[in-house]
Amino acid sequence: MSVYKYPESQVIDEVTFTKNAKGGVRAYLHADDGVVSDHACQIIDALRKQDFECVPYNLDGKPVVEVRGFKRESDLLGMLGQNEWIKGKAQIIPDKTDRITLMDKIAKRSLQASGATYLAGDFGFIRYGHREKDNLVKAGGLSYFLGTLALLFYGRNDQSNLQVHDLAKSIEQFAKREDIDVPPGSVVHALAQDKKSQNILERMNEFGQRHPSEMFNSVTALAGAFVATAAYRNKVKFTPTALMDAKAIREMRHEGWMDVGLGATTVGAGLLATLVKEKKHDPDDPPLKGLKWVKQKLQEHPLAIAGGGYLVATLCHAASTCKAYIEAKRVKDAVRLASVPDRAFFVAMAFVSEVLLGISSKGHGEGVVSDSSVDNSAIAIAAELIAHQPVEQQDKLIAQMAQFLGEQKVLALKDQELRRTLQQQVEGMRTNLWAQRGSLKDQFCGAVDAPVIMSAKTQTWQSKVAPAHNVPLQPQFSV
Repeated sequence: MSVYKYPESQVIDEVTFTKNAKGGVRAYLHADDGVVSDHACQIIDALRKQDFECVPYNLDGKPVVEVRGFKRESDLLGMLGQNEWIKGKAQIIPDKTDRITLMDKIAKRSLQASGATYLAGDFGFIRYGHREKDNLVKAGGLSYFLGTLALLFYGRNDQSNLQVHDLAKSIEQFAKREDIDVPPGSVVHALAQDKKSQNILERMNEFGQRHPSEMFNSVTALAGAFVATAAYRNKVKFTPTALMDAKAIREMRHEGWMDVGLGATTVGAGLLATLVKEKKHDPDDPPLKGLKWVKQKLQEHPLAIAGGGYLVATLCHAASTCKAYIEAKRVKDAVRLASVPDRAFFVAMAFVSEVLLGISSKGHGEGVVSDSSVDNSAIAIAAELIAHQPVEQQDKLIAQMAQFLGEQKVLALKDQELRRTLQQQVEGMRTNLWAQRGSLKDQFCGAVDAPVIMSAKTQTWQSKVAPAHNVPLQPQFSV
């Protein structure tokens, strides 16, 4: 976490950046005392035009707006500076107590780390197929490689921005079912809207962000099918040559059946891990026992199915590799003696990769989020919506919303704790100038048509966020 303080700024005097262990970054903007709600809302509108997601929030008791959707700190700071919403040299205060350790990064990015180790092993398997001159094995190696690319490019598995958008949609749908008014100016309404139309590459990129493990496991299952088919055709049902003795024929067929087994196990593990939806246990539900407990654990950790299944397949692969090497050495087969070490290297790297895969999360599912900040953002979104409702209805709505958010398929958190946190956020929204627009402003800040009393400091920068007939509101900075 880093805090940028701007003593000379008359609009935003503090920007707090924080990063989760997966590398996702977000910011919290704090306004100077002279800023009024109308101008804060105009700043939010300008940020949203850049596809940034903005959620009024109370950070350690301070009214701020949470901003997501930018890639680098410089992207957001550049936009704020260009519009003169921050001014002067920043005093940067790093928070050493909030640093992410290397072990935290490895634990949270174990899916991507497994891709790095798989990559080294895939190189060995592709070389093995090339030396053996087996097209099906080559196809299996290519399939392994494509799955590895999915982990390398998307295995960071930070889906937090997408999940905030999805949760806003869920909250809006719940509100409509319960006949809760969703004002056009509310945060939940703004965030629940689909973004501008995406081209095919953007849609493919978003799919990759949402489903890295599914892409890997489905393609790995295909690789297993290629390996099993190659083994059956070329080792189990092969035509012996005149130079092969009875032992060589028997060993080749044994090796083939092992490879068929490892391929079939890979197919089964890959498909099962792809199809099983990850589900977080609802802490309000009673503990389960017996087979129901086993089912619950598998749903909580579906990639353990993949990791465990692939480990079994790799053990078969190791046994088959050893058998191939011993037999090649016995009959002095130079081609196989050259190819088997590449296969052995693949096996060694696969063991490491599958352990990392088995401890990973899909990063999405029922109650599954990338990190706890997504939970906090969802609560803030719900709080802002409740704060828009008549005051006499808010206690009832807090109870209803806490129960909804606490459901397993939403956030899977304790209802009582959610209700307490939601109550605090609703109270904070009443005095948070970043949230005071529309009906909320009417309730807590006077009528919309009432004159806005501004400090002298506010009057000096008012034109910087004025409508288009003065200075253009939409920033020219692009990301």
